[in-house]
Amino acid sequence: MRKSAVVLCGVAAVGAVALLLVPATVPETSSGDTAVTAVRINGGRSLELGPGESLTFPVEVVATDNSGIRTVDPIGLWGPGYGALKVAPLVCTPLDPAGTAASCRGTATVTAPSRQLYDDQAGTWFVDLRVRAKDGDRYVAKAAAGFSLKRAARLVDATAPERAALGERVTVAARLQQADWDRNGFRPRYGSVALLQFRPSGSSVWTTVASAGADPDGLLRAEVPATGTGEFQWWAPGDQWTGGALSPPQPITVAPVPVHDDGPAA
Repeated sequence: MRKSAVVLCGVAAVGAVALLLVPATVPETSSGDTAVTAVRINGGRSLELGPGESLTFPVEVVATDNSGIRTVDPIGLWGPGYGALKVAPLVCTPLDPAGTAASCRGTATVTAPSRQLYDDQAGTWFVDLRVRAKDGDRYVAKAAAGFSLKRAARLVDATAPERAALGERVTVAARLQQADWDRNGFRPRYGSVALLQFRPSGSSVWTTVASAGADPDGLLRAEVPATGTGEFQWWAPGDQWTGGALSPPQPITVAPVPVHDDGPAA
């Protein structure tokens, strides 16, 4: 069985995780009045990683103690499939004149070249930390907060007719893919449902007009009536393991049905 797959050390990225306010978290061990009030991983955003990508994201821990916070150390990130990421040393800054509360900040980096990050490590990850106060008090928790590390998704090969008559049924298509960390590429996201949306010219509002499931090749296809000039796009919502994806807009020009004058009746 694979034992440790990802090691992360330090400085690099954007993307990432969930903001968790932590009063509900029960420390594994603690002494004194040291408490963690918030843990923020990348400002609360999910980390979505494509093949071959490397991302660095901020890690912040807010803690309190009546003597002040000395350090948050050690701190690490762990997840499914023996996933483990290291966090660069956190620097603590007092948040109040008395120095009882502090914001401790650092960064972590995750990379997904082949054989460093595996598909079974997508999902919910956790923050493992030890907070040390100036008077020797401490707070220790293996799951002080949770965040999402997801495989990136994309919609490619989007097509729609450039022109159609009003009311004519048109076919709009695209291909839905998700990152394959095991093979360092993209593969079809078979079975996932995507929404086809339409926005009339001059409007900022997208309306869902159809939905479709991806076939084994990731192909999405929907047939809808042409209701006016505007743009189509596909939107594929994400889930716990895979991020969402949005296709480029596909413009369509719709002309009114011509009226034929056959002349006066006999």
